[in-house]
Parts: sequence; C-alpha cells; structure tokens
Amino acid sequence: MLLALFVHFLSWQTPQDSIKTQELANVSVQVFEKKRTKLQSPESFEAIPLANTQQPTFVSILNTLAGVRMEERSPGSYRIAIRGSALRAPFGVRNVKVYWNNIPFTDAGNNTYLALIEPELMDNLVLTKGPNGGLYGAGTGGSLLFSSPDLRGKKYTFQQHVNSLGGYKQVIDLHQNGHRLFTSFWQQKGYRDQSDIKKQFIAYEYDHGFSTNGNIHLSAYYGDVAYQTPGGLTLKQFRANPKAARPAAGIFLSAADQQATFKLKSYGLAFQIANQWHPQWSYSIGNAIQVNDVENPSIRNYEFRHEPNVSSRAVIHHKRNRLDLDVGLEFQAGQFYSQTFGNRKGKKDTLQTTQNTTLQTLSAFVQADYKLDSHWNLLVSGSLNRFWTQYIGNELIPSPRIALNRTIGAHQSLSAKISHGYSPPSIAEIRPSTGIINTTLRAEMGWNKEISYRGKYAKFEWDIALYRFDLMETIVVRRGADGADFFTNVGQTTQEGIEASYTWRPTPNIAITNTETIQNFKFNSTGKVLTGTSPYQHTSILQIQVLKHVAWNTRFFFTDAMYLNDANTDVLPASRVWNTQLNYQQKHWELWLRADNLGNEIYSSGPDLNAAVGRYYNAAPGRNFTLGLKIVLN
Repeated sequence: MLLALFVHFLSWQTPQDSIKTQELANVSVQVFEKKRTKLQSPESFEAIPLANTQQPTFVSILNTLAGVRMEERSPGSYRIAIRGSALRAPFGVRNVKVYWNNIPFTDAGNNTYLALIEPELMDNLVLTKGPNGGLYGAGTGGSLLFSSPDLRGKKYTFQQHVNSLGGYKQVIDLHQNGHRLFTSFWQQKGYRDQSDIKKQFIAYEYDHGFSTNGNIHLSAYYGDVAYQTPGGLTLKQFRANPKAARPAAGIFLSAADQQATFKLKSYGLAFQIANQWHPQWSYSIGNAIQVNDVENPSIRNYEFRHEPNVSSRAVIHHKRNRLDLDVGLEFQAGQFYSQTFGNRKGKKDTLQTTQNTTLQTLSAFVQADYKLDSHWNLLVSGSLNRFWTQYIGNELIPSPRIALNRTIGAHQSLSAKISHGYSPPSIAEIRPSTGIINTTLRAEMGWNKEISYRGKYAKFEWDIALYRFDLMETIVVRRGADGADFFTNVGQTTQEGIEASYTWRPTPNIAITNTETIQNFKFNSTGKVLTGTSPYQHTSILQIQVLKHVAWNTRFFFTDAMYLNDANTDVLPASRVWNTQLNYQQKHWELWLRADNLGNEIYSSGPDLNAAVGRYYNAAPGRNFTLGLKIVLN
C-alpha cells in the first residue's frame, strides 16, 4: 500500500530534469563500423553513456551489465571477464580489445592498462560481447569502444570527489571550439594495508572539420599511476584480518617489506582522419604511438619494462542501395624490453634476466551488410589474422562471421549468429614473471553460436541472448609458491550462457532495471567448472526522480559462489553488495552523496585464481562513503 501511494505521488511530479533513460528502439551507436540500434543489429552489445558519470572507476558501471564481470583486487588492479573467466589476466586486461576513438588502446602485446583510462575522459562506451570475426583484432571475449565527447562550443567542468577511506579525486575538463584540455588527480587510501593508489593524468584533444564531411581528430595523453599490490591471503588470514597485506612466509618477505607496487608511466599520441568524398564512399584512417614504462617491485623480484608500440587502423566504407560494405586493415607492432632484478626490501638487487621481444599483429577484414527486405538483414564478414614473435606465432588464422536479423514490427527483433574468434598469447604470457620464455603457448580460438530476442512493449523493454562458445587451446594461469605466474594451454572448454536485461518504467520518474547472467562453463577434459566463473549473477538498479532537483538511485549486485582452482576443491562464497546514491542538481552545479557496500559485506571481488597454498583472497572495501561536487559552465 505504501509503495503504491509512493508511486502514485511520483507520477504527479513533472520535473524538467526527469530521469534521462533512452528507450532501446531509439538508441543508435557506432559499433562494427556502422550506426546501429539494438533492434537493427544481430550483435550483442551495450551502450553506456559516460558524460555524466560520477564514479571514479569503471567497476560498478560495468558490473551492471549482463555477462560482464569487472574485478578490483585493490585500487588500480583491475580484471575484466566478458562471457568468460579472468584466468588469463592475473594483472591488466587481456582477451578484451580496447579502443579509444576507434584506434587500439590495447598494445601490440595484447595487454591493456585499463587503470590509465579515466571515466570522466570519455563520452560513451560501447561494449561488445563474444568473438567478432576479427573486426576488432584479436580477442574472443569482446571489446570496449570508448569515444570522446563533442568538442564544439565552450564547456568548462570542475569535479571533486572525497572518500571516507581517506582519499580524493579532482577533475578539470576545458572545451573551447575544437580544443580540449583534461586533467585529473586521484589519490586513494586502500581498504587493505599496502593498497594505496596515486594517479595523475593529462590529455589534449583537437577536433576540426574540413570540406563538407571531413574530420580530423588529434589526441595526446600522459598518465602516471602507482598502486601498491598487497598480495593474496589464505582463508585463515582472510578471516583473521581481511585488511592485512600478504605476510612474510618462509624465505619470502611480506608485501609491505618488499614495498610491492606497480608503477606505470604512459604517454601516447593518436591521429585520425575521416572523410566522405562521395555519396557512396568514405574512409577513416587512424594511427597511434604509445609508450609504456613499468617499474614493478614485487614479493619475488624487481622488474623494469620499456614497451613502445604503434597501432594503425584503416577502413573504407561503401554504401549502395541495400548493401553496406566495409574493408579494413589493422596493424600493431611493439618492442618489449625488460630487465628483472632481485628485490631487496623495495630496492633493486642483482640483475637476473634481460629480454627483448618484438611482436606484430595484422588483421585484414571485410564486412558486407545486406538488407534483404524491410524486415530481414544479412551480415557476412571475415578476417585473416597473423601474429609474429621470434618465439612463437606466424600462424595465419581465418575468422568468419555470419548473422541474420529479423525485425518484428517496429519494436521487436530476432537474431542468429555464428562467429569465430582467436586470441594469441600476450607478451605477459609468453614472458611471465618466472622470467622463462614460454615457447609452447598456442593461440586460443573457437566458435560462438548465438540467438537473441529484443523488444519493447508499452513501458517494458527486454534483451535476451543465448549462446554456446567452444574454445580450443584455452590458456590458464598457474602460480608458484613465491607468487610467480606462468601460463599453459589446457585444451577445450565449452561455455554456455543466458543473458537477460529488462527495464520497467512505471512512471516517467521511475526506472527499474534488472540483469541476469547464467553461465555453464566447463573444461571438456575433466568436466570441472571453469575456474573463476560464477554460475549466476544478478544486478538490480532503481532510479527515482524524487523532486525537481533531487534524484536517488540504488544498485544491488549478487555474485554466486565460484571455484578458485582448476580442481574445483576451493570455493569463493557468494556475495551481495548494495550501493546507493542521492543527487541534488542545479543548472550549473551538482552535489551527490554515495554509499558503497552499504551492508558492509566482507568479500573478495578479485580473487587470485589457482594461487599456491590457497592465497586466493583479496578483500574488497567495506562500507564507505563518497561526497562529490561538479560545476559546469557553458
């Protein structure tokens, strides 16, 4: 009765700034080289607006999506699993390709330093799920496509976050007639000992139109991030003190004694030009240089890495009658030089190994999108992919993709798709922290079969997908007693899943969104459940425009239990996390208060899979609060 009265009261409010949620049928985004809506596309993708984000990281943003799990072992240490396990990513992001303005941000070594990217820097994110037939290079998990905001006009933004754990973040974003200067500073005390982060980032962008339909975009950035790595705990240690860093054990000193820290300095320059020189012909060409310098004192050693690499992507578009044709090429090359020393309480000791590795990747692709009639759409694409190193590779791998989409009326659609994907070993897997080059690793590859049903009826929207992905030569991580990681192929895995998201808008001021993820992932050779995958995930989001200037939203995340090792003998319990936020907005400023993990759940959001002697556990923060202020002048 009280809920009914509350809904009735809100239905009479007619604020100017009511909840801004886009309807599925009307959302058109740039994905797979086309402007598409979900109803028009056979692909599984999510479009996430970031222009007004108030989150310091992507964790809670991405974890609201079906089939996606982003883990944070400590501030700055992230992993992403899209329709799969994070077995290949003890550090960084692998098997998921990341782009910034359609140019690869993932380096030539198939690794992405996601800790560099600021949510406030981007305007939109499109996340694709599953293999894409090589259209976005190597990767079977999916891709993250970030795009910058429109730089026309004048806009000045100042944003400040203060967190109860002891930290703050400041963002200054200046737009003026095609020029943009973005700076941010984030310093956060971690929940655990030896888990603080300090990050500085500055970027410049320039956007200029020419001719009738031409555009030039230039971007440059410098990022400096250092985050401490506390290391995993055993279950006994986790229960005794979840805030503790890894203690000393045997001949190994503690994470604090060794001053275990990941330090990254990165800078990049990118240039993109696009033009439509004919009603039926257009092109886009992008080139980028990126240099990453890593300094990493860890429990077992002290590593320095110098990683310069270049990326290039070019696509020609042709449209004629019912046919859209895209032909493109993506090339990346990098020189990965490393030195590994002993670590003596945070100071480099004697030189142990020196390695210098060259990597190159090449994908040539073609995509044909043919509209059979007003309801049927056929998409056929494929790529030829090659990967070179002096140790392994030199395989020529074809990746085809075929999909069929059928619209049902104006607000529903059915799709079916078969696609192939491949993912070569990353530089960190070929050259793991053991210091021993692994010349036996082979590329993962496999076939994905999928059907989806999407639609909108009255105040209800839905998106349901069922898939089966058969992956060959699955790469998994193994760890030694000293914490060193190495990788191996374990044969075939079968990954079956159901993803569903649905939104109900009972009034213009209320939106309720739920997502469900059901996964049945197994090693074919043993029948065991794929390590680090949860059989069920659920999220609920409630958004309410309470008054003209006051909005409230709350998010609930449930992650079912998962196995922590390939033998399926150790289990991470299920977790339930509740975040809530209250906003007060005026014309030129906004104030918000957010509470994360309101129930003070003790859980591990990013376990160390297959860890030796059961050091799996990395405690997530308990209840904490963030106060934020944003000022915008147009």
